Amino acid sequence: MPIRPSSIRGHLRFWWRATRGAGFDTAQLRRQESKIWGSTENPSPVIIEVVIVDRGKEYPCATTRGRILKFENNHPPYALFPFQGDKNKNPAQCISGLIFDLITICPESLEGEISPAIKAWVNFGGIGARTRRGCGALYCKDLAPPDGESVGSWYKSYFARDKKNQKPKWPLLPEKILVKHNDGDNDPLKIWSEVIGLMHDFRQGFIGRNPGHDRRPGRSRWPEPETIRQTSSRRSSQHSRLHAIPDDAFPRAEFGLPIVFHFKDRDDPNDTELYPVVNGEEKTRMASSLILRPVICANGEMVQMILRLKSPSVEEVVLNKAPHNPHFTNIRNPQLAKYQNSPLGIPKNGSPSRSPSGSALEAFISFAKENGFVEVPQ
Repeated sequence: MPIRPSSIRGHLRFWWRATRGAGFDTAQLRRQESKIWGSTENPSPVIIEVVIVDRGKEYPCATTRGRILKFENNHPPYALFPFQGDKNKNPAQCISGLIFDLITICPESLEGEISPAIKAWVNFGGIGARTRRGCGALYCKDLAPPDGESVGSWYKSYFARDKKNQKPKWPLLPEKILVKHNDGDNDPLKIWSEVIGLMHDFRQGFIGRNPGHDRRPGRSRWPEPETIRQTSSRRSSQHSRLHAIPDDAFPRAEFGLPIVFHFKDRDDPNDTELYPVVNGEEKTRMASSLILRPVICANGEMVQMILRLKSPSVEEVVLNKAPHNPHFTNIRNPQLAKYQNSPLGIPKNGSPSRSPSGSALEAFISFAKENGFVEVPQ
């Protein structure tokens, strides 16, 4: 059962909140959500059924040669690394080309509530894990934008909703998305690899790191390594203090939590884990507000898409497995954009700072625009 109705119900529940939840306060949302999707007291009137039409092709996402792991062509490691397998190198299986019919049965009065959730799930979500990084992406011709040029008007007509709730306690669709056209290239895996590669470059590539040598990556330009070394009072002799970089900040927490930090060199800190803290309570997860994936149009065109959900911001984090499990609140700060070579600062082309407020999310959106992404609807 690669496609499960129970899993789909959970996805649709999320996307219902994202598409229809802007007009509610918290109590109203819970009542309406219970009415549609059910609760412990009330069964849902929505029935979901799945009919598998074609089981598609199953294959490993990576291959191994001795101790070397190599991901399949245009299968981006940055998105797929959780599936690379254990120490014995047993990478997970991918399924491509799977076709299924989704059947939803509901009272006619709820059709206007269910339909936007299905459309959003198909075009922005997916099946399985890491859907916000494009895994499990779906396509339905009848629900897709007509063509690449009309993505903006299509998005506006389907997903422009009541703006009553401007600071939501749950994720909502934004007013605009970012798209990049692909000059006739219609390989969805290649397009997926390119948009994921943009995030890799920003976090770990030539934006996020100094140039390396002898196949070794250069040192990070982000504050997190220096912060963890300072907190742990441990440092490899190979990595002297980079005094320009702050040592009390975790800007990449904005990209989603938890984050596991691993240092490879002897005498550097042991592995640590960063978790969100909400109202003084440690949480296990805060999903990324960024969705990166290809979108296939009804005419066969494909575009790269970046969607930034309107979500509650992370305000505090805890670094577990570090001495005394310290808490930090320096996540967004104008000073984080001012030191030399900051990923949040001024690009080498001399353009304005990517994020004067010192937000990693804001800076990534600016970086995407530097690389050909356009905000729609304009």
